[in-house]
Amino acid sequence: MIKVLPFATALAAVMAAFYLLCALLALLVPDFLLALFQSWFHGLDLAKLAPDGALVTLPRFIIGLVSLTLVTWFFAAGWATLYNTLAGSREARE
Repeated sequence: MIKVLPFATALAAVMAAFYLLCALLALLVPDFLLALFQSWFHGLDLAKLAPDGALVTLPRFIIGLVSLTLVTWFFAAGWATLYNTLAGSREARE
């Protein structure tokens, strides 16, 4: 069984750290970041989707960090709850 709260909190913290790293890359080396994402999307030209001006602004950063962290926490909590439910029902069948 997975402890739901620690699992969800840990996954949300890791996602927040990755978001922070991504924002730093967008501030420090935006061309590299776009090239990296372009390689992940099989050459799709993502530069056309980039906003005019800075890729990261303080309001965008805060909204992105908070919303991604919350969505990740709820996703992980739902995942762990579903896993525990399915694992419990499987144990009952065995």
